[in-house]
Amino acid sequence: MNTYAVAQDDDLDALVVTPLADLDRDVAEEIRPALMSAAGAGRDVVVDLHAVHLIDSAGLGLLVRAHREAKRHGAQLSLAEPSRFVQTVLHTMRLDGVFSVVGSRSGPG
Repeated sequence: MNTYAVAQDDDLDALVVTPLADLDRDVAEEIRPALMSAAGAGRDVVVDLHAVHLIDSAGLGLLVRAHREAKRHGAQLSLAEPSRFVQTVLHTMRLDGVFSVVGSRSGPG
């Protein structure tokens, strides 16, 4: 079972990486190569978190590293549809100002 998907979103003009499960250590390890590759491509990246209800320190660390990698290549990494739990973790870790949050990538429905 794939635990993530990667797609080009022409409306956002960004690569979209979508974890399809909670972003724990195992999922973070599986998604790391694709996310870091997207972040290093010099294009904006959106991490669509609609299916992520929980995130642990490994998942959070991966997002921070990918954000830095994107910034290093002149791009931006944004989060889409973070759950209330993810938002709380970002706020608690004082990272809520680091990541921009975009609205629903799939629109209403």
